[in-house]
Amino acid sequence: MTDSNSPYIVSSLKYRPQVFEDVIGQDHVSRTLRNAILRERLANGYLFTGPRGVGKTTSARILAKALNCENPKDGNPCNACTHCHEITGGRSLDVLEVDGASTRGIDAIRELREVVKYPPSNSRYRIYIIDEVHMLTKEAFNALLKTLEEPPPQVLFIFATTEPQKVPLTILSRCQRYDFRRIPIELMVNHLKKVASGEGVGIQVDALHLIAQKAGGSLRDSLSLLDQVAAYAEGDVDVELARDVLGILDQSIYLKVLSFVINQDSKGLIEYVSGLIEQGIGISEFIDGLAEHVRNLLVTCVAGSTDLLETTENEAAALQEQVTHFEERDLLRLQNLLQRTIREMRFQSNQTVALELLLLKMTHFTRALQLDAIAAGTPQRKPAVPSKQPEPASKRAVAAKPTSAPVPPSAKPQEIKASEKPEDHKETSESQSVEPIASSPLTNEPSHLSVEAITKKWEALITAVNKERTSLANFLKEGQVQQVKDNRVEIHFAKEHGFQVEQLELSRGWLERIFATVLGKQVRLAFVKNSDQKPKTEQEDRVLAHPASQHALNIFDGEIMDD
Repeated sequence: MTDSNSPYIVSSLKYRPQVFEDVIGQDHVSRTLRNAILRERLANGYLFTGPRGVGKTTSARILAKALNCENPKDGNPCNACTHCHEITGGRSLDVLEVDGASTRGIDAIRELREVVKYPPSNSRYRIYIIDEVHMLTKEAFNALLKTLEEPPPQVLFIFATTEPQKVPLTILSRCQRYDFRRIPIELMVNHLKKVASGEGVGIQVDALHLIAQKAGGSLRDSLSLLDQVAAYAEGDVDVELARDVLGILDQSIYLKVLSFVINQDSKGLIEYVSGLIEQGIGISEFIDGLAEHVRNLLVTCVAGSTDLLETTENEAAALQEQVTHFEERDLLRLQNLLQRTIREMRFQSNQTVALELLLLKMTHFTRALQLDAIAAGTPQRKPAVPSKQPEPASKRAVAAKPTSAPVPPSAKPQEIKASEKPEDHKETSESQSVEPIASSPLTNEPSHLSVEAITKKWEALITAVNKERTSLANFLKEGQVQQVKDNRVEIHFAKEHGFQVEQLELSRGWLERIFATVLGKQVRLAFVKNSDQKPKTEQEDRVLAHPASQHALNIFDGEIMDD
């Protein structure tokens, strides 16, 4: 433990690296800077970029000390000479740290330009460290440009920023850029072990892993979180205590939520999440954590393992077990739903309503159907979440396959029958997956005609037309049934398909007889050009008319997804 008489220093400052080797997770930067010092290949300006708390400003200070150190050791500062002590304590007259967020105007940069003309007071280099440099104004950048391009030989600029895209290209092109990386969790955990040991804090490895995950790649944040947990604990710190202090939800909560989704248990899910909210869990925090869990499942599904995730063994095993209930498309839809909810909640006055709507959508969720498989008639894999099972095939009446297109009583044989062409076989082969529908007794009764009924038999109608006139079948595929009134069926086409409409109109009587045969009812066809109708692809036409597709789109929140 620390001496009770000495002032308390937070861990992020107490354990701040003082040599390049101590900078965690940035070996590519440290080695390059050390070699540049040893070989005296220094640039006029350096740009350090990367997330917060990964060592940008720390590396800038170490570089400044190494350049002005009286007794450097293998490219590192000695941290014992006067210059090293002054720079470490922020008292050096030749190393000036500027906060770009508060000192961002042109007047400050003009003052800096005047100062750089003078040589260092008692050091080898005059060094300017500008933190959050992207916050400088456009005028300040312009004033700095000339000085950066042709600085005095003993002046060095080191810029640090979390948003390099906001730095003008004219500045970037005059600097050597070093990209700092997020700290891997394992490296962070190892460092936290050393700090906890130095502070006399007993803490479980799983708790350290939890802190590292919460820090999101920032070593400084992880040290602050460690201080927070240590201050709360009266003894050793376990993972449950760390969860309580940091407000981190256990993975088991999200595993339980997804189990309700898998079983489509709306009531159970609403009651379970309501209990969590009553315990004080924030709605936004809950949804963010759920999105992270679904993301982990998606990565596991795509990669086939949890190797790409930074998780414990127990968490990895739980993810691998639960991901077997989902396909990649299912998880993608869930993630899209969660991200949409997160965006919309910023404008919601009542977040509880948004949460309940999200939960209901998730429990009514069914797996995404692959369009190519629907169109080809190939069996789908077992749904990821249970749904109502269709009636067994043994209980469905299956009509016998007709040897030729059925002929309505009112039609003459020579008007319908025609020899098949080679291209007819080609077109028909594309629709072989459609179950043949035998003709039904004709009636003028229109009561059962509807858009839905005709849409369900659309593929059979196309097949019947295709057997006799392939070109008309192709033209008909471009249309869509929009309205049925009495026995009048309106088929709408995009305005680009005027030629198709004209050709179909010329054969309207023949088409009405084919429709009557398949539908079992006399109909009157009307082909309408609609400016609001968009052209359809052949695949879209087949898929949307297929019964499996109709079932999917009738499910709550069903949608067609592009690959």
